[in-house]
Amino acid sequence: MKKKLLITGSGGFIMSNFIRKAIYENHPFNIVSIDNVEKTSVMNNIYSNKNHQFYIGDVSNHHFLNIIFELEKPDIVIHGAAETSDSVSLKNTDKFINSNILATQVMLDMCIKHNVEKIVFTSTDKVYGPITEGSSKEEAPINPYNLYSASKAAAELLLSAASKSYGIKYNIVRSSNNYGPRQIGSKFIPLVIKNISNNSSTKIYQGGQQSREWLHVQDNCSAILDIINKGQDNEIYNISSNHEFSTIEVFNEIANILGKGHNLIEFDNNAEYHAMRYSSDSRKIRNLGWKPSFKFKDGLRHTISWYINNSWYLKL
Repeated sequence: MKKKLLITGSGGFIMSNFIRKAIYENHPFNIVSIDNVEKTSVMNNIYSNKNHQFYIGDVSNHHFLNIIFELEKPDIVIHGAAETSDSVSLKNTDKFINSNILATQVMLDMCIKHNVEKIVFTSTDKVYGPITEGSSKEEAPINPYNLYSASKAAAELLLSAASKSYGIKYNIVRSSNNYGPRQIGSKFIPLVIKNISNNSSTKIYQGGQQSREWLHVQDNCSAILDIINKGQDNEIYNISSNHEFSTIEVFNEIANILGKGHNLIEFDNNAEYHAMRYSSDSRKIRNLGWKPSFKFKDGLRHTISWYINNSWYLKL
């Protein structure tokens, strides 16, 4: 009998790709999802399929969620709804507290009330804080550096506390920087693709020396599927690629693939601080048999090809 997954944030970049992957590959799930559709453009990400029931609503609303849980009776919840921008978190604090902390507690309340088997929470490697060398392991202390990562860290603590108090099972997924199809145009890689295609410049902060691990969204989705199927209860899993590149290296590689735009850079050293380096150790999930299938440059070509074939998406 198929398990029923309830997925929040299904109009977002990662969860919209996850739903497509789970259905395309015939994983044994029936999928129910929720998104608040804050912008109507989100509907372009919602996957219409007989194995996917979609609801519009706010996951911080107890009454709404209780109705969905009563109707759908999910076995497993993947809580992916979140605000995710470092820069925006510095300017709109209430939105991050409500979406990333309060909504997580409401979701936990519903999971406990309705005896859900497990909740999988999508977090970020940024909860470790920036590091100068090496890679953070799951047992490393968390040291969030801005409101976005602090709100994710707070939500993680809510899961841990709910498990201790009520026995609910969970997994926490700490992913590195994702890229790939259906990422909004304000994120770095689609922004550079759009700007170079339009012969416009891109702002590069702090000389472009900030370093990130770049993980193709399809690899992130396959890791989450492995965690659902094979992960140990109440464990944290880093998902990272070991493909570490600086901002300027990523910009130049996009320009190389597009064959133009190397000069379309506007260096800005006066903007708000951007942490110089994040890196996480993913050996724990690799021990489950997972490994990334995309090398970064191949994944970047795949991503650029998708945006060129779907150029309307960058106008949303």
